[in-house]
Amino acid sequence: EYGEFQTFQHYFKLIYLRMKEYDVYLFDCDGVLWRGLDPVERAADALRHLLARGKKVILVTNNSTKTRTLLNNHVMEALGMELPDQTCLYSSGIACALYMRSRLKNGEKVFLVGSNGFAEVLKECGVEFVGHGPHEPMDFYEFNDFHPDPSVKFVVGGFDPHFNHTKMAKALIYIKECGAEFVATNLDRVYPLSAQRQLPGTGSVLAGLITALGAQPRVIGKPSKVFYEIMSRDHGNLADRSRVLMVGDNLQTDIQFGHNCGIDTALVLTGVAGPSDVEESSVKPTYVLSSVADLLQQK
Repeated sequence: EYGEFQTFQHYFKLIYLRMKEYDVYLFDCDGVLWRGLDPVERAADALRHLLARGKKVILVTNNSTKTRTLLNNHVMEALGMELPDQTCLYSSGIACALYMRSRLKNGEKVFLVGSNGFAEVLKECGVEFVGHGPHEPMDFYEFNDFHPDPSVKFVVGGFDPHFNHTKMAKALIYIKECGAEFVATNLDRVYPLSAQRQLPGTGSVLAGLITALGAQPRVIGKPSKVFYEIMSRDHGNLADRSRVLMVGDNLQTDIQFGHNCGIDTALVLTGVAGPSDVEESSVKPTYVLSSVADLLQQK
């Protein structure tokens, strides 16, 4: 599975020494550059190293809760630095908002399953929404008196701390009865809060709705190619995919994203996936690094 490398350990020790040079580096954030507000050791040094060599650095997170301003603030708080251009900051929420905005007509709206941060992203992108915030529990037969808004054309699912049966039922009605398209920012199972603790992610939150619907949403965040296409509108140097590297910690989202988009990938072992996961998974990265600090080895 690793070609000339006979063992994973051998592969792991030597792979970064054989890494080719790229023009654009896409970085996942949580578990790659930081965990919460705790920076991954020497992550800032690795980004500065690439920027000093004239490389394009783009942050590509499946965290849907942050606007570009908030994401930029997080970069400053966690890493003590800023990227030269805020258009190099992408969340799955931003990508999802841009996807829906391009398909909505005047007066049309979305039903939002998402956080306060995702609501702010939609506002910034000019997408009208309903359904945000807590929904009071409803008895079974009370749903007979629920009248859906006919202007709703999308149900969009992101991380939602207020998600409950009532909101799930309303989302299901919009999709099944009103024909709203079901899209999701991502389906990440867990979120790496720290080196020791993981929390349920968006995929876990939306699992009940997906089960009730009996169908998957259109995912706009990683590993969807749609995310790459949206970024490509702003960054023409993403067109030459042989010169782009995706760096992430999750085989099912980051590395699969690279496969789906036809770009090389580097898995770092500071987040969700460990060495045994790489050996057992059918999704193989181009490279495996102990952390982003290994990128400092490149000349």
